[in-house]
Amino acid sequence: MKVLILGASGATGTLVVSELLNRKITARIVVREKAILAQALKENPLVEIVTGDIDTFTQQTMEVLLKDCDAAVCCLGHKTTMKGMFGKPHALVFHAVQKITAAMETRAGSQKFILMSTTAYTNKATGEKNSVGEAILFSLLKVLLSPHRDNMLSADHLVHRIGKSEAFSWVAVRPDTLIDEEQSSAYEALEHTNRSPVFNAGKTSRINVACFMADLVFDEVLWERWKYKTPVLYNKH
Repeated sequence: MKVLILGASGATGTLVVSELLNRKITARIVVREKAILAQALKENPLVEIVTGDIDTFTQQTMEVLLKDCDAAVCCLGHKTTMKGMFGKPHALVFHAVQKITAAMETRAGSQKFILMSTTAYTNKATGEKNSVGEAILFSLLKVLLSPHRDNMLSADHLVHRIGKSEAFSWVAVRPDTLIDEEQSSAYEALEHTNRSPVFNAGKTSRINVACFMADLVFDEVLWERWKYKTPVLYNKH
């Protein structure tokens, strides 16, 4: 089994790669040329490293990268710096999702696509609703903050544009406030948010996100449970 990982050098992407390797799954990772990777990762025979700027990749490039992969995981995100929050590319994740899903549609196989999303995304297709206060704040963020708009467009693309595709299946994982923990812990995956992501946010460790994503790739029963859905992840403690 082989998985393509976009954003593999990021805080969560690195953990996803590790969890896949722990399950003896080959990881084809896409990183920028200046990305810093652990030597052990570079030397791991289960790791294939592709360097390049994802935002410049064409759909054809994505098709080549996906050619012998069973799944793809997107952990792309914007850095929490002034340049990362307000600079270009404004639609890094959305453009990547567009290209990778278009590439999967041309294959018409049984590939899986997993997107790291956020509880700030409201899946209205399943009946989720925002409070008045949340709706006002999210509307402002969509106008003022490119990363928020990027995340919303990306999840909307899967939910409303792709839907229940016959060419491939997908899951958009929605962690709440991300925190760093050394080891995985008890967590729950829910159909809907059960607390306000704005006024009563929960916590989700990156390692738990990585474990859940790796399990989605590896465990067919779990995949059938969540495919075409947007599960919310919360730490239990």
